[in-house]
Amino acid sequence: MLRDGLEDWMVGLLIFAAIAIAMLGAGWSQFLEYKRRSQAMDVIKAVIEAGKEPAPILYEQLAKAGQSKPPWTEVVIFTALGVAFWIAYAQGAPDDKVSYLVIAASMSVTAIGCLVLAIMHPDRKRGRDDDAG
Repeated sequence: MLRDGLEDWMVGLLIFAAIAIAMLGAGWSQFLEYKRRSQAMDVIKAVIEAGKEPAPILYEQLAKAGQSKPPWTEVVIFTALGVAFWIAYAQGAPDDKVSYLVIAASMSVTAIGCLVLAIMHPDRKRGRDDDAG
């Protein structure tokens, strides 16, 4: 019988979909970064085999690939999870509400923390100083 809101399987499916989409996005981002590094290495290898010195920009691109990046992916993941659990909290049975509330609040706080870290990413300022001098 339907309750006042979503059934348990629908809530589970929504949470699973949020996690799956976030993981696929993170995997795709990592794959693109790998391809970028691989292409830079191929260009450097070809230039060296031709007996020339590779452009410094290629080495800079490889160095930047190893630097930490702002946690925007984590912001999306934890926001999606937080929203899913807030929906579960709103639509859940009274016995389940406390569990959903704790998880939803935890995911929301984590998403806000990641957002603050992404906005105030420390390497961003350091990179600008290195370019200047």
